[in-house]
Amino acid sequence: MLFLLLSILSSTLLVMVFKFFPKFGIDTFQAIVANYFICVICGTLVLGRFPFSSETLTAEWLPYASVLGLLFISGFYAVGMTVLFFGLTVASVLQKMSLVISVPYAIIAFSEPATILKISGVLLALGAVVLSNWPSGSIQKIEPGLDNIKKQSSAFLYWFFPVFAFLASGGIECGLQFVQNSILDSGGNDSAEFSSGIFASAGILGSLVIMYQAVRGKAKFAWKNLIAGILLGVPNYFSIFFLLKSFDVLGDKSVVLPVNNISIVAVSALLGVLLFKEKLSKINWLGVGLAVLAILLIALKF
Repeated sequence: MLFLLLSILSSTLLVMVFKFFPKFGIDTFQAIVANYFICVICGTLVLGRFPFSSETLTAEWLPYASVLGLLFISGFYAVGMTVLFFGLTVASVLQKMSLVISVPYAIIAFSEPATILKISGVLLALGAVVLSNWPSGSIQKIEPGLDNIKKQSSAFLYWFFPVFAFLASGGIECGLQFVQNSILDSGGNDSAEFSSGIFASAGILGSLVIMYQAVRGKAKFAWKNLIAGILLGVPNYFSIFFLLKSFDVLGDKSVVLPVNNISIVAVSALLGVLLFKEKLSKINWLGVGLAVLAILLIALKF
């Protein structure tokens, strides 16, 4: 249970950090790329050694880490943009409602029990995804410091970021479940090495993008982006590391994921309203309420 609580805490801190980016003029993508290298440093500290060696090239988990790395950096960027467009609460709900993908996968792939409550919860979750993301009638005012996004704030982008964040989160959770169940050695250091491998892959891919932008004169390094990456990287690494540990200790993934997700949604919503004075429409609140009900139904066994 301790690992699950630590994963929840890490994930909540992770989402909160994005809220401060506009205030300090942080380049979201650069901060995300820096964060992944910080994650590798965290993996090194956890293992007590550099997580990669010549054996890494033949590790069974390497191809999966590479694919997940791509999903991580693209999905993570979409989460950051969703926070800026919609706010902390809606972004957290959409990201964590990925359980409509990951829970059925866990039930089918690992023969976990499919109760009526679980199925009802997944169906309710589908409605929650739409309602929590429903705009109030016009595109919300984008926070200062987002000039590059403001110029591209079409209806397509407005919807693309949250939808992609939702789909990427579901793909990541399914991938993590599969690798943890079928590839990793729960008794060794595989979880720490695999986590580091994902982050290293994402960091390398992101660096290539930044290098391309720099060549075209569209990217400029700033120390504040690196500092923001550090603030993202520490909770990001441990959110995944502790989630994998929770799978090992608690077992039933179709229960662990909903409990993890509802806690993050609830805490993020509370902090969004109390600390950042976020205001949600009645339809958004209905979506959040459906999300809570859906995940509670799925997680009732726990």
